[in-house]
Amino acid sequence: MSLTVTDRLSPRITPAGHLLAAPDIEAAALPEDVALGTAFTRGAGHGLLYLGSATIGRVLPPAWAWWRELGARYVTALCTTAEGGDIAVAQPDPAELGTLIEDAPPMTGAEYLTPDVLAAQWGEIDQALRDELAATGESLQAFLRARHPAWNLVGRVHFNLAKNRKDAEAPFAFLATYAARLSAHGKTQHQPLSRALEEFSGERNKAQLLSLLMPVQRAAERCDWLRAMVESRAIYHPLRWMPADAFRLLSDLPALESAGIMVRLPATWAAGRPARPSVRASIGTQPPSLLGREALLDFRMEVSLDGESLSPAEIRTLLKGADGLQWIRGRWIEVDTKKLGRLLQRFCSTQLGRSPTISEGPLCGRFARGASRSQRFSRAWLKPSSERRV
Repeated sequence: MSLTVTDRLSPRITPAGHLLAAPDIEAAALPEDVALGTAFTRGAGHGLLYLGSATIGRVLPPAWAWWRELGARYVTALCTTAEGGDIAVAQPDPAELGTLIEDAPPMTGAEYLTPDVLAAQWGEIDQALRDELAATGESLQAFLRARHPAWNLVGRVHFNLAKNRKDAEAPFAFLATYAARLSAHGKTQHQPLSRALEEFSGERNKAQLLSLLMPVQRAAERCDWLRAMVESRAIYHPLRWMPADAFRLLSDLPALESAGIMVRLPATWAAGRPARPSVRASIGTQPPSLLGREALLDFRMEVSLDGESLSPAEIRTLLKGADGLQWIRGRWIEVDTKKLGRLLQRFCSTQLGRSPTISEGPLCGRFARGASRSQRFSRAWLKPSSERRV
């Protein structure tokens, strides 16, 4: 029976320690889209590389799932390779391989399993990877991404920002983690960054540790606050953060992401950032009975948050607050007070034909900063409106 067509294969270890994918009519059927036989026709290294990289999250018979664990450990170690860097995956410690053997399910030739046999299979996986990369001309990252998209996250440092409602003084929490591996279901499993110092301890794992932390070093060169955290080693501990600390991270998102750090923000920030207030001015919303001054006086302006108008009292609170994150209506929003004030003043000047005084209302008063701009024109009578997010 050909290995390229059968879907009933069992692992078999020979007395010499070689791994085969043997046809077995009594074996449980593999999923239809798992081409295990085709991979093993090229050798055990290619088969294990396929198992460990491409079948993540798939339900496999216990014996094949156990061999997948060996392949996945190799691919996990591979993920710490820097982009464009040389591939240098250290072999697991013999004690680690011995523990893996203790958990091996029944299979033909299981009595021949030893740490040396698994170390030899590890070497075959490594050679298979190099052969496949040479044959395809792909980068390592492209190769792994094609096998399973989640591999792109493994071996990368993540900065996690969360809201902490129980701490009024420091309402945010920060934790640096790294994606240590993929679960059997294909989900990334995170560990505190401090665990990397333990996992990659020892001279043989030094290159992997340096590669893992390289994005943090690159980002620290551009972000003073991060450099201070690295030098004090606070980066390896959970931190209580003030709103100003959280806003500092938000402001440096481009620098962090370009350095290769993944940033995870609160899930309630739908657009990847906190909501920002918008200032909208409308002219000519009502058809005038006469042309002239009546038309000029038909001017409306509002400050809104996600389409809901803010009250004058809420606007005054925003203007009196500090730049960055402010708490309003039960959530954190991002405000640039100087630009907000400038926009209000500009729109009010258009309405009044002169600079407004503070007594002419909170919408014609003080000062803030904002961001994007959009210009819209209604089909109604002379209904241009200008909206800017701040």
